[in-house]
Amino acid sequence: MGRRMVWGGLLCLMTGFAAAENLAPDQAACAGLAQQGPEAFSQLAEQLEAEQKQRGGASTDRLAACGLDYDTLRQRQCNKAYNEQNLEFLLRYCRYEAWSLARAQCERGLDTISPRYREFCRAFGRE
Repeated sequence: MGRRMVWGGLLCLMTGFAAAENLAPDQAACAGLAQQGPEAFSQLAEQLEAEQKQRGGASTDRLAACGLDYDTLRQRQCNKAYNEQNLEFLLRYCRYEAWSLARAQCERGLDTISPRYREFCRAFGRE
């Protein structure tokens, strides 16, 4: 799946073109959103967060037009991040997975924590 398709879908969600023009969402763009990577998901999450602050609630209508749900997309990304050890993403978006990893890696003395998880454990402790 090409970056153009993913970014096109993200652009459609962010600008609301499909909803604003009462057009059916582009199926390829919707499929791209369902398969997006962590960077694209981070941008989507930031956009929805900004909408929530501006309007008092995030508009998930654009996601619904693609038959998608924010929590489902987030959970898919969290599962990927956990399997790929994307620790920064876990800390930012995946509270349960971050907590689970912290239980497994951080509940010991600092000198016995694997160097791979040392910064994660420090950051988790600050949360």
